[in-house]
Amino acid sequence: MQHGTLILPRTADALYEQAKHYLSRDPIESKLFKALEHSPDGRRYHLTINHRNDDHFDPNGNDIAWDPYSALRTSRGGRQSPALGLGHEVDHAVEDPRIADRLRNTPDPRYDNAEERRVITGSERHAARALGESVRYDHAGTTYRVTSPVTR
Repeated sequence: MQHGTLILPRTADALYEQAKHYLSRDPIESKLFKALEHSPDGRRYHLTINHRNDDHFDPNGNDIAWDPYSALRTSRGGRQSPALGLGHEVDHAVEDPRIADRLRNTPDPRYDNAEERRVITGSERHAARALGESVRYDHAGTTYRVTSPVTR
């Protein structure tokens, strides 16, 4: 199935839409999803679903991997939904690749690198507060299984 410049498996469409609808209550996340689906620079993105507690963005192929049933317990004991994990990866994806590369190569002891700091303290924190989820103060945490993309 294709959503503008985002391509995802048909089986992922309902999960993606559920997460997007939930996150789009936050204006920053709404803008990120618009940029993902209507990339101003014409990049195409691919979303894959996995069940390995593994969310990540691979800039080499513009691939977003997402586990819609993997929530995050923050290092301070808070909880974040799988949807917020998707929003985090979307922010990585739509950032200018030159800026993201430079930030990924800038170490940061609490966040691993400056790109993770940018996303966690920026769009992720804003959405977490808007949606009543926990915020993170580092790039750590443990995953656990939930029943839907919007469950904590």
